[in-house]
Amino acid sequence: MNRLFLPLRFPPIIALVILSIFILAGCGEGDGKKISDTLPEKPLTGMAGDGNLEQIVEYIRIVAGLPALAAVLVHDGQIIEMAATGSRSINSNKAVTIEDKWHLGSLTKSMTSTLAAILVKQGVLSWSTTIADVYPELSGVMNVKYENIRLDQLLSHTSGMRANLPGTNSYQNSSLDIESQRQKMVEEALLLSTEVEPGVFLYSNLGYMVAGAMMERVTSTSWETLLENNLFTSLAMTSSGFGVPDVEDNLSQPVGHLSAGSGWKANNTDNPAVMGPAGIVHSSLEDIGNYIAAHLAGARGNDVAGLLTSAEFSKLHTATENSNYALGWAVTDSFLQHNGSNSKWLADIKIFPGENTALFIVTNAADLQKGQNSNSLKAVAKLTDELVKRADTAFTN
Repeated sequence: MNRLFLPLRFPPIIALVILSIFILAGCGEGDGKKISDTLPEKPLTGMAGDGNLEQIVEYIRIVAGLPALAAVLVHDGQIIEMAATGSRSINSNKAVTIEDKWHLGSLTKSMTSTLAAILVKQGVLSWSTTIADVYPELSGVMNVKYENIRLDQLLSHTSGMRANLPGTNSYQNSSLDIESQRQKMVEEALLLSTEVEPGVFLYSNLGYMVAGAMMERVTSTSWETLLENNLFTSLAMTSSGFGVPDVEDNLSQPVGHLSAGSGWKANNTDNPAVMGPAGIVHSSLEDIGNYIAAHLAGARGNDVAGLLTSAEFSKLHTATENSNYALGWAVTDSFLQHNGSNSKWLADIKIFPGENTALFIVTNAADLQKGQNSNSLKAVAKLTDELVKRADTAFTN
């Protein structure tokens, strides 16, 4: 099944779990192929920058039985270390590299919110811009509760919109251009009843889809182009794009994997492009390192030249009332976090402003339906623990 996920608190290590599950389509059944590597000796944790991260990633990958696993650690604005191990597909011995691209799932949401902040800075939108402001022709047609819903409510999951648009999968093979698809989606979405009252938190992919469509309407530019021109270019994210990384389906990049029986089954599909603002970006380790370095700087009260000021980052990173969610980020006392999955990948970001450190971990396999028995969740949690310890050893006086 295709799913999108978002974070909540989850023991044992440092908050890793999921808020919402988005089911789009069924997947094939049957036993998947297993990982059969011999377990190596467990490497020492060591310290960030000692050259041993690849050994640690490989050990955790093999223990979890994952096709591939990768990570990047940022400190004080610099990528200190990154590593990727395993294979691009369970059906191939073609190894992943640190230049490969990885599907981010709902980590895309923080990028959509960052784009919104950039457009607000440019004066194209304001945080108080309402749905009716952007779609006046739908006033009197849309559900009245949506007319005065603001942009920041859509991005903080407090719009009242339901989690997902019924029938989203019907957009998978649409002949319409992407902007027309999103206009059609908005018209359908605004006729729906609210899931909760506006102002109440409910994680909503649909809210992000509508927010992205609003950005398209006011700029006459697709969300994809807006993200490329305003975020990817500003942060030198030259290896980022949309949809599955292996677009040619020839193992030039990693493919995702579904849990199947006691193993994995390669599956190189993604959610429909209409869902873009909610979760279809892919990036290289270096690109995502640049991205989390910018948000780390902003979370520490610094401006990022050519992007946003510290005050503008603060808007993105401050949780809304009665919620632990800001704009694209879950917020705790000590870190910002988000994770994402389209049911075939699992990606996670954690930003620790007090330690001046940020982490990104990703695997091209997901078995999240197993809950606390999920091998992909366990691997991300274990690698998070190792990276935190390595950073503490290297950078704590």
